[in-house]
Amino acid sequence: MDLIKVKDIFIKELSIEFRQKFALGGVFLFAATVVFLIFKSFNEINPREWTILIWIILLFAGLNAVVKSFLQEKKETYLYYYTLFSPIDLIVAKLLYNFLFLCGIFFIIILFMGLFSSFPVKDFGLFAIGAALGIFGISVVFTFVSVISASDNGNATLMSILALPLVLPILLLLLKISAVSVRLLTDTAIAEDVWLLFGVDSILLGAMLLLFPALWRS
Repeated sequence: MDLIKVKDIFIKELSIEFRQKFALGGVFLFAATVVFLIFKSFNEINPREWTILIWIILLFAGLNAVVKSFLQEKKETYLYYYTLFSPIDLIVAKLLYNFLFLCGIFFIIILFMGLFSSFPVKDFGLFAIGAALGIFGISVVFTFVSVISASDNGNATLMSILALPLVLPILLLLLKISAVSVRLLTDTAIAEDVWLLFGVDSILLGAMLLLFPALWRS
C-alpha cells in the first residue's frame, strides 16, 4: 500500500465533496432535521430512546451519504484509476474518507441531540471506543456494498438490501455498548463485547480487502 497515493485519492474525494456543497449540506441537514422532528414528536427523549435513535439516524443518514462512494464516477474513470493506483490504495482511501465523513455526521447528530434533549452518557470512554469501532464497521459495510452496487450497473437498491442485514450485528453490539455507557445496563463482561465488535470489524475489513481487487477488475 502506497500511503502517498492513498493521501492523493483522499484529497481528491474531499475536493469533489466540497465542489458539491449542496450534497454535503443535504446530508447534514437531513441528520439535523430528523433529530428535530424526533424531539418535536417525543418532547422529551429518555436515555433508552437516546441510545437507539442516535444509531438509527446515523445508519440511514450514512447510507444516503456513502451510497454514492463508487456510484458517482463513471466506469471509464475507474479504468483510468486502474493505470494509476493499486486496488488496495483506492479502497483504503475511500474507506478512510467514508469513515471520517460518518464521524462528522455522528458529531452533528450528537450535537443536536444534546441541544434538544441531553447527553446521558456516564462512561464517556466506553461510549467513544464503541462509537469509533461501530462507525468504522458501518463504514466498511457501506463502502464494500457500494462497490458491489457499482459493479451491478449502479443499482442503489441493491446496496440498501445488502447493507442493512450486514450492518445488523454491528448495530446490536453498538446498542448494548451504548446502553452500558449510559448505565441502562450493568454488564461486567462489556469488554468482551468491545473486543467482539473489533473482531467483526476486522473480519469485514479483511473480506473487503481480499475481494475488492477482483471486483474492481470485473
